[in-house]
Amino acid sequence: MRRFLCKDCKRKFVYGKEIKKRELVKRHLEDKSSYRDIERRSGCSKNTALKAVHELGDKAKSSYWIAKRFNPKWSGVLCVDGTYISVKNAFAKLIKEKCWIDEDERFLHKMIVILGTDYHTRDLPHYSLGDNENMIDLVLYFQDLKRNGYDLSILVSDGNERIEEAAKKAYGYPIITQRCHRHFLTKMDDVIASKENEFQRNKMMGLKDEIYRIICAKEIDYSLTQMNRFMTEQNYWRTSPEMDYLVNRFIRDFEALTMYLQYPKGHVPKTVNVSENMNKQLK
Repeated sequence: MRRFLCKDCKRKFVYGKEIKKRELVKRHLEDKSSYRDIERRSGCSKNTALKAVHELGDKAKSSYWIAKRFNPKWSGVLCVDGTYISVKNAFAKLIKEKCWIDEDERFLHKMIVILGTDYHTRDLPHYSLGDNENMIDLVLYFQDLKRNGYDLSILVSDGNERIEEAAKKAYGYPIITQRCHRHFLTKMDDVIASKENEFQRNKMMGLKDEIYRIICAKEIDYSLTQMNRFMTEQNYWRTSPEMDYLVNRFIRDFEALTMYLQYPKGHVPKTVNVSENMNKQLK
């Protein structure tokens, strides 16, 4: 960078300053370099890099601004997922000293980002910050989503029933829902891993394989045929309270787990991976 003096107004200015700022922001956001790493390699202080990133954030446009000015053509198939991010809480020390809330100190510096990704366009129709995935924050999210003009037709979620209830409350009608296969099967894995008895573990793994064949069928007719057989033979799997829970949960969620089969191939995803990938980039 070079510093110049204007002969007319006698003011000094720096040439290349904006270019330098863009380089700092690019290193942090695209190359994922830490502020300390930027300080060590570029020669500027970490506070300078932090200031440049914050200046860019102040100029960033909201999802509402984008929706009203560009009128994007969304598909209506929305993948919703939440993730915790670190935030600065100026009152954390005071809250801890006064013992106002009985909560893990880590969560005083965390908030959840509720993020929805349109599956076919990969756009972000709306995103919001909240304390957690409670009903109030979710309803506010879907109300703002509706205000942005998003015509929600199919909701893909991780299995949190409050997400579906909040969408129904905000839009005023039931929303077709596809439950994420990966989240459903992962919860089964957690139950299986908790069992020390090898016979019970093998029995649960057999149930998981049976469920996987049903929900990952290539055609809805085959899935329904296998489900009817499962309903007839369900007592074979009910050998413990944990197995009863898994069987009842599968029967309850079967329709939501196979909703994608009722649409053309590729129209509805089986997982919320697109939103989780966005969350990873955000972090």
